[in-house]
Amino acid sequence: MNNIDFTADDVRKSLFNFSVPMMLLSVLDYIGMFVALGWLMAMTDLQQLPATFRIAVAAVALLEALFTGLLAAVYVYANQAFGRKDHAQANYLLNFGFGVAAIIALVIAVTGRFGTQYLIAAFGVEPLVKQQVLSYLNVFWLGYLLVILHIYGGLLARMAGAVSVIQRFKVVTFVSSVLLCPAFIWLAGPLGIGALEASAVALMVSRLVSLLVLRRDMAKHEVFPFKLGIDFVPRKLFTQWGELVKLGGAETLNSFSLSLSFYLLFLLFSFYEPGTLEAVTVTQYVTGFFQTVLMSAITTIIPFTAQNAGGRKLANIGTGVRWMAGATFVLAALPMIPFILLAPHFIHFFVSDPEIAARAISYVRITSIPWAVLMASFPFLFAIIGLGDTRGTLLLTIWSMYLCNLVPVIVIRMAFGGSLTLAAYAESVSSVLIFVGFYLYYVRKEKQLAREWNGEQDREDTGSQGEGKLAASGAL
Repeated sequence: MNNIDFTADDVRKSLFNFSVPMMLLSVLDYIGMFVALGWLMAMTDLQQLPATFRIAVAAVALLEALFTGLLAAVYVYANQAFGRKDHAQANYLLNFGFGVAAIIALVIAVTGRFGTQYLIAAFGVEPLVKQQVLSYLNVFWLGYLLVILHIYGGLLARMAGAVSVIQRFKVVTFVSSVLLCPAFIWLAGPLGIGALEASAVALMVSRLVSLLVLRRDMAKHEVFPFKLGIDFVPRKLFTQWGELVKLGGAETLNSFSLSLSFYLLFLLFSFYEPGTLEAVTVTQYVTGFFQTVLMSAITTIIPFTAQNAGGRKLANIGTGVRWMAGATFVLAALPMIPFILLAPHFIHFFVSDPEIAARAISYVRITSIPWAVLMASFPFLFAIIGLGDTRGTLLLTIWSMYLCNLVPVIVIRMAFGGSLTLAAYAESVSSVLIFVGFYLYYVRKEKQLAREWNGEQDREDTGSQGEGKLAASGAL
């Protein structure tokens, strides 16, 4: 099977051929998020299911953000080793990643099993919703190992550029989930098992089925030139443990800050005039879909950059990152045009007050194109992560999640008042500032690496010339 080689010099072709299938498959991922919710609403009389799943997802995401940073760092360094064709080290790091995933799954599952009730206590929802969240998650935690292995397995197939393997993996995941969820809910009734618990079991079984298919495909098609296993021991084969741990810490802060900053942002918007949160929610319903599709392609920049960094191919990195940023902006901006034009025709489904609806339409028109600018900034951030730049990851996290995301909203609210239009301008300013910061830091890092890698090459050339002279003198 021909995998896509991210280190090939035809950078645009490689990224295009990989990104397009990933974006198409991401539609299945997006729909898949609502499979259990849809079947439960259709087959049961359970109330407030959207709120139940929203809170459950938030609780899981918070715990994952706290504990999965180390696994992300292992993945980056494995990609770098794979890019420089050091298959022994890449094999070890991927196996070690399985060990880390197993330990993290245990920690998250135990923490979630005994701590979920405290995590959801702060949500201002009815006791019924909280009880439903606990009913679902108490089963979910029991099979959480399958969830994290499913995520990690998908990352490995992406690392290898194995498009056909990823296609089968995602299709099997989606189809098995769609079929198993109603079957388990139907069987649960006579057995006295709750529908929420049954849907959680269906999720785990669908993950198991797709993992078995992935394992077979990766072995059958020889996705990697080595066999995968599991390893729990830090070995001397890899010598950058300190840097890896630091990057893991930076990744943890990045993931946690993403959740925290959006929570704080919604909290701040609640102090703006009525209708602000509704306008933000309507916009995110639409942009959330396109963001899911685009991110499936943009995140390819992490293994792409890491592998080319391992091979010291800076020109490839620069070309690929800039191409991805430009393509992302175009693909993000294009659907915003009909969104802006059609907003007056559907906004009333979300906002009943005509005056607030008019201001919400203004919010959509102001923020839509700056959102496309924000999306175009992510290739630069993911390139910094792929380079293993711990300092850069930390700085850009603070810059984007706190300084840019929150400060304009606070300053504009305090200085000019809390109108919805001002909230739109605050968010737009944030998006542009994030892009500028990410781009400037990436350019600075690129120049730094050019000096360092050219210096390494000069020293290697000097050493080779010296050895050649010694060999010549010996021959004389």
